[in-house]
Amino acid sequence: MTLLELLMSNMPDKYVDLIVNNMRDRSDLFREADDITVELLILFDWEQSREGNVFWSNVLDAITNDSKLPIIPMKVDYKPNTLIYANDSAIIKNAANTGITVVYNIDLSELYKSDSDKMESVFSWLN
Repeated sequence: MTLLELLMSNMPDKYVDLIVNNMRDRSDLFREADDITVELLILFDWEQSREGNVFWSNVLDAITNDSKLPIIPMKVDYKPNTLIYANDSAIIKNAANTGITVVYNIDLSELYKSDSDKMESVFSWLN
């Protein structure tokens, strides 16, 4: 059985795609392979992968224990100074295009009850 066949018989396509995208030499997909756990350990450097060491360790655990695979991490790129309001907080993602997230605790219910001048000053302060 080829490595690609082994991978596809043991996990869904989207996980196989992640593995292939992390491999340096994709010609390895066509060599003979028979142990999925060994292959996962040697195919690529988990630490240097986009998904990280913890994710791949959880994948290996799920395969060896015949349990549910972990959720694939989702990468989200925020435009500079993306402002999100949630859970009585104002969250600025990618502040000043640095990748840093800034969280301000704000009682949104009080904010909306106050007069418009106060609300405008808070929004100006956040921007």
